[in-house]
Amino acid sequence: MSGQRFAGKVVLITGSSSGIGQAAAVLFAGEGAKVVITGRCAENVEKTRKMCMAVGAKSSDLHPTVGDVMDDGFLSILVETVIDTFGKLDILINNAGSLEVDMSGKEGWEMGYDVMQRSWDSNFKQVMILTQKAIPHLVKTKGDIVNVSTFLSSGPLGVMSMPYYAVPKAALDQMSRSMAHEFILKGVRLNTVNPGLVRTSFFSRLVGEDNARKMENYVQSKPEYIPLGRAATADDVAHAIIFLADRKVSECIVGQSIIIDGGSRLCCNIDMSDFKEKMAEA
Repeated sequence: MSGQRFAGKVVLITGSSSGIGQAAAVLFAGEGAKVVITGRCAENVEKTRKMCMAVGAKSSDLHPTVGDVMDDGFLSILVETVIDTFGKLDILINNAGSLEVDMSGKEGWEMGYDVMQRSWDSNFKQVMILTQKAIPHLVKTKGDIVNVSTFLSSGPLGVMSMPYYAVPKAALDQMSRSMAHEFILKGVRLNTVNPGLVRTSFFSRLVGEDNARKMENYVQSKPEYIPLGRAATADDVAHAIIFLADRKVSECIVGQSIIIDGGSRLCCNIDMSDFKEKMAEA
């Protein structure tokens, strides 16, 4: 346990039964926060609870809640549960989201509208609904919100491989900026993290563990994809979330999107190291 800078703070993290959300839950718990852990799988929610206990959290400071954020009714119950259990809400981390695919095998813009609708609901609409439900409570505590988006949501590149994921996340970024402007006038601060490739189970659920790791290893070996030379970890992103949720160190950061991609957006997937030689050959 590295400190208690979030002692007394109540944190709600959606999708905290695995990946980035789980890593954030453990970091917040280790810093003294009261954490509401959420997820669809009771076994994974319990795993996160035990991980939080392992870094020093008290059982009474953790509230595991199993449910699906795609259910509007669950979102209402979730906010009510936070207030009933801890009496307030200080920090909201909108982490839950999904990468939807067309089960017929279609890719890119050939995918059906139903795929876009599922992605839109998961990555944008439900975040908006939960934030609307939570904001009255965050106004009371002068709280903070961190939304989890993606580096694919920003230009200048168009996204060919996962457009149905990038488009709702781009809408999330714009909504975040609009909300940040309005909410800061009420004392609530909102920012966004935009991860690049992260070593989590995100892709594994679609293509299998082995294929996901092979893809990650290939991409991070190419400097034209990740100049840093490695994919981010869930902890890398979680530390950025913690930073943005801590007013003592980031109070003047309002309505910003922090890209965490090892430099991928700097080179736009083009290796510029031999640019002069290529121009000479042209």
